[in-house]
Amino acid sequence: MPFWRKDTDEERLAKEAAAKAKADQAESIRLLETGGLPLQATRRLTEQRQSGGNFFSSTFTASEYLLAREAGYIPIGQVMGTSFMRVGYNYYNTGLGWNYTGEMTSLTMAHRDARIKAVERLRQEAQLLGADGVIGVRVKMSQFSWSAGVTEFTAIGTAIRLPDREMLAQIKNLPFTSSLSGQEFWQLYEGGYWPCGLVMGNCSYFVYGDWQTRSATFGFWASLANQELSQFSDGVVRARHTAMQRLKNEIGVEGGDGAVDMDIEYKIHRVHYESNNTNYVNMLIDFMAMGTAVKRRPDGKARIRHEPLIIMDLAKRSVREIEFDDPIEDYAHGGFVDDDALD
Repeated sequence: MPFWRKDTDEERLAKEAAAKAKADQAESIRLLETGGLPLQATRRLTEQRQSGGNFFSSTFTASEYLLAREAGYIPIGQVMGTSFMRVGYNYYNTGLGWNYTGEMTSLTMAHRDARIKAVERLRQEAQLLGADGVIGVRVKMSQFSWSAGVTEFTAIGTAIRLPDREMLAQIKNLPFTSSLSGQEFWQLYEGGYWPCGLVMGNCSYFVYGDWQTRSATFGFWASLANQELSQFSDGVVRARHTAMQRLKNEIGVEGGDGAVDMDIEYKIHRVHYESNNTNYVNMLIDFMAMGTAVKRRPDGKARIRHEPLIIMDLAKRSVREIEFDDPIEDYAHGGFVDDDALD
């Protein structure tokens, strides 16, 4: 191709578009590194809010949507936040720290930081839409076989707007985040409570199996008697205790009275290797507890009356007839105070 040949208009536009896409990608990465949102997400959500239309998408079921409309809170749209985190140095896989029992701080902090970034980006998307909160938030953690040590958190939920502007003026941290469904949020709100935000406690704990554990697992007499692997049992208890203590601390930071809709998940990874003709079986425990911190509504209102109610199950469409052992005629004049009532 001659060097003096000029680009056609299509080629020039394609190069300009490629250069702009590259610049946008670099700016998006810079914004993510400083705690912001990618450019495309910001543009899309800003356009949606400025359009003033009623179009929305949500994670609601049909019944949740109808209840939301009846209760007066309006779904605006789906929002999402995600974060990929490269876990720091894990010496339990190298054999250098083979006799260590305790928390894997780098792994714990990687999971915690990825979750914080994902939920914060979800909140920022809700802010761009002008939402008061996000309900139905589901946080998913994934790990990948194609890259050891990479963990990913994704948080997705439905942004909503509430009608009680006077009450909302008394709340500082808006938009709130909550794992409650549409029905659960309505019940909580009408019952006089308010969701403060998502809270989590987690702990990654490594247990080194000593000679007693190896003997119980691989020894000659191992199969002859039931034996508790006490070190492993103790490791799970310690991981849970540490995670729940951190959950309690987060509830306090959010100003909550407690947490509801708790989701407790733990994974146990078997770490097996052989050295000097000796089998080693260790254990890595990932324990995570997540829920929604709640407190009393700042306006003190509770619309739900806690009174006994008589409920009829309308789902049962069949009508059951009353059956008597004797013919009904025998009861017609059986000495009742008001025999006419049976006619």
